[in-house]
Amino acid sequence: MMMVALFEWFMRRPHHFKEADAEAEIARLERASQSVSWTSPIGQRFDLDLFPTVYGPREDTNLLAQVINKARLPSQTKALEIGCGAGAISLFAASLGWSVTSCDINPYAVACTKGHAEKYGYPIRVREGGPGPQQDGLPQQWMGDELYDVVMWNMPYLDPPKPGEPVLGPLEEAAMIDTDDMGLYARFLNLLGAGQLLRPGGRAYVIVSNRGIGGQAQPLAWRQGFAARVVGQCQFDEGEVLSAMALWRPFRKAKIEHYPTLESTNAHLLNSEHGLGSRVSADHQSKGRGRRGRSWDSPSQAIMASWVVALDGGMAHSTMHQLLVGHHVQLLLRTYAAENSESMCLKWPNDLFLLSPEGWLKFGGILFEARSSGKNHRIVLGLGLNLVAPKPYGSLLNMLSGINQLQLMESLHAMVASLFDTTVHACLGEHRFYFDDLNIEVLRAESNLGPLLYRNKTVHFSSLDQEGQLFVTGREHGLLVDDPDALRWSGI
Repeated sequence: MMMVALFEWFMRRPHHFKEADAEAEIARLERASQSVSWTSPIGQRFDLDLFPTVYGPREDTNLLAQVINKARLPSQTKALEIGCGAGAISLFAASLGWSVTSCDINPYAVACTKGHAEKYGYPIRVREGGPGPQQDGLPQQWMGDELYDVVMWNMPYLDPPKPGEPVLGPLEEAAMIDTDDMGLYARFLNLLGAGQLLRPGGRAYVIVSNRGIGGQAQPLAWRQGFAARVVGQCQFDEGEVLSAMALWRPFRKAKIEHYPTLESTNAHLLNSEHGLGSRVSADHQSKGRGRRGRSWDSPSQAIMASWVVALDGGMAHSTMHQLLVGHHVQLLLRTYAAENSESMCLKWPNDLFLLSPEGWLKFGGILFEARSSGKNHRIVLGLGLNLVAPKPYGSLLNMLSGINQLQLMESLHAMVASLFDTTVHACLGEHRFYFDDLNIEVLRAESNLGPLLYRNKTVHFSSLDQEGQLFVTGREHGLLVDDPDALRWSGI
């Protein structure tokens, strides 16, 4: 009966599996199991017996385990692991005192994890099933009826094989390849967005690859209203990069306020006692602020918002933070304008430009301000994006027709939380994951808005330092630009 059920399951899988693949997969199940040892981040050794077709611990397993260990969550944390494979992650989580439920679409993985849980004496609940286009019974069959503090998924992140390319077989491919037409990551976000899986205040950890959903993973989460932060990475010699991402609901205790008119959203928050993540926005600013006390003109339609991003010495803002915000804004906006993704650039240190028929025009800006009064120290991030604006400014709606302003605001809120919400570990200081991207952004801006002139001499971008300061080369090598106003972008 097991073989008949497996054969029927195979034939319901996506079209690149043929009957011969299913028959070959069943034949592979006659192979002997393998014995492997896996060591957790805290030195525990788990001796595992891998049944045929079961995904065993690899580099991505180590990455997810390291992230879980760094989270320092309390015992009795209620966790769900999707795609448990041999059960290494579930065993490690259970060893930390967590209450663990596991699931996998591969019945042999289910049996494997159950056997290992019994071997090591952990009361792990193991169920068959998982997210996907095919449902055998209700989702509660694999997720249960409860909500979880943590959901973990080392997702299948490789693209499906092209027609004619060899395949391992449906069960083994399912552990490594995303064969869902919607995309398993998008399906997972839909489940989270529908209020399933995670309790309020819970978080998810997923593994994604730059060869799969990769750079789209964060902005797609923001558009669903979830903060998404890269909290770990693993790089391979052949160029593949695996990223561990944390997902959570942003700034849960923050105040959200909107006004028809304010003098300045930044000033309003600097003078308030609002907590971390609190957001103030306005339709119009009568005294909008720019860098070095300059004014920010209010266009007819714009995103004008500010957030409290640090309190009581939680961080010292730097140019790097301006660049990170600008980079993340572009990541988000590019998901709305795939065909125009190269028509935006980030001008160092804090200006956003778009390409229009009239040339490159500024459409956005980023401003950090700080204020201390007694024990009350706060840092505020201000963000302005022109949706509709007169020349010489750019209008986003000319590029992103049909964008919903309210949805964009909530996506930006999730994006800001991804950088500054302290709910999840590794807040700030993780800009090393974006350092190469930021250097590329400045190079693109030089190509689009240059040539660069510094103190009236032609220079070329060299590199950024860890604080986001700009180094250029000209007659001198490694010259630090200590005054942004002395750097002229001659193409605008």
